[in-house]
Amino acid sequence: MILFEGKILPDEQLDNVLEKLWDSCVDAVANRRDVVELVINACGRVSEKIKSGAYNEILLPLLENGVFTRGQMEEAIAFFDRENLLLKYNTELGVLRAEMEANRQQLMEAGTDAMSLVGGHGVIEKRLEPLGILFHIAAGNAEGLPFFSVIEGLLAGNVNILKLPSMDDGISVMLLHEMIKEEPSLAPYVCVLDVPSTNVKILKALADMADAIVVWGGDEAVMAARTMASPATQIISWGHKLSFAYVSEDVVSELLRDCPVDDESTSEEQNKKSCAEKELYDLARHICETKQLLCSSCQGIFVDTEDEAVVDFVAQKFLHILEEVSVDYPQETIGVRGKVSISLYNEELESTYSGRKILRGKGVSVIIATDSELELSYMFKNCWVKPLPRQNIIKALKGKKGYLQTVGLICADEERGDLADVFAKTGLTHIARPKNMSQMLPGGTHDGEYPLRRYSRIVEVER
Repeated sequence: MILFEGKILPDEQLDNVLEKLWDSCVDAVANRRDVVELVINACGRVSEKIKSGAYNEILLPLLENGVFTRGQMEEAIAFFDRENLLLKYNTELGVLRAEMEANRQQLMEAGTDAMSLVGGHGVIEKRLEPLGILFHIAAGNAEGLPFFSVIEGLLAGNVNILKLPSMDDGISVMLLHEMIKEEPSLAPYVCVLDVPSTNVKILKALADMADAIVVWGGDEAVMAARTMASPATQIISWGHKLSFAYVSEDVVSELLRDCPVDDESTSEEQNKKSCAEKELYDLARHICETKQLLCSSCQGIFVDTEDEAVVDFVAQKFLHILEEVSVDYPQETIGVRGKVSISLYNEELESTYSGRKILRGKGVSVIIATDSELELSYMFKNCWVKPLPRQNIIKALKGKKGYLQTVGLICADEERGDLADVFAKTGLTHIARPKNMSQMLPGGTHDGEYPLRRYSRIVEVER
């Protein structure tokens, strides 16, 4: 599916679109206008339409099939409300814009004969400009991510070429098309192409058109982008990250004291669960909702201990909780279940040498390990539990620089600040409670950086 000049076109039109694309992008750059307000208003109107049920025939089947939860959908819709997008823009670029405007006013008041405050040169006017043309290579691990990436490019004023991920469900194209219908003047700023990753010739041609390539994906995706980009083309990568939960020693003590593994709680007793256990339930819901596919998804649990018996206890406890929570979520496809089953079977065969223990539940599993290595889980409601005494946190995680993102802290309130300081030193960029590990916040960062600033540049003009 292709979106070009505001129109949905069949894939058979790809060659025709490619012939026109460069001239179209250059014309859009040459005739660029300030589109920020247009983008924010158009997205706000689309968001209101979604809330009113205008696109239920597209979204409800995905909701029913467990592609995303209602909570995730409502959170994403709210993110694109006019007020939230305005907050995002003002947080990321508002201060810079204000500085540029103050600089311009100062120059107007000083006159052209004034000297710069920096050095003995002529008066310098500073302008905030977009990079120009962005080529987005989106990942398919989150619904609507390609749409989200293009919106960020638009908010910085760029022309955007989007390569859809394989097996795309069409949501991003639909949303971008609806946005352009709300504001047709945005059509020159958006082009969506469904090009296979194997078609290196076309991808390289698209990369050559761009001032920067925005890559969503792991090391392989980033390396592929580097091979197709010229040295003059900037690579802006939002690579795959690893996230996890951390259970403090005080919480373990609370769980051991109040919550035995074989607890058969009634619904009335459920309400009396300790705060620590409630956070484990929150973590289980987070794992089930995200399927552990996001950079911010919990892959496993580190426990503040050196005692293997304590690690075993937490793993057994969490298996019980994860199995209980998982019944409220759709079962994975037979292909996913088969792949996970094979992986777990291999783990069991190798357990004699690895020392790992595999705890299986209905549709879920927990692997107990003795090392403190941060690693990817088998995902889809399958995680690991490992020891990590707090005095070893920095030593164990610092080597994962560039791959760290979120930690879900399960600890007492009085130790949250100290633990947050320790984890911040490792390179983590998001420290949250388990239920908020994947929460989208207007004005929030991507991996510790403001994307709109990376999609912009400051131009200094001597007057």
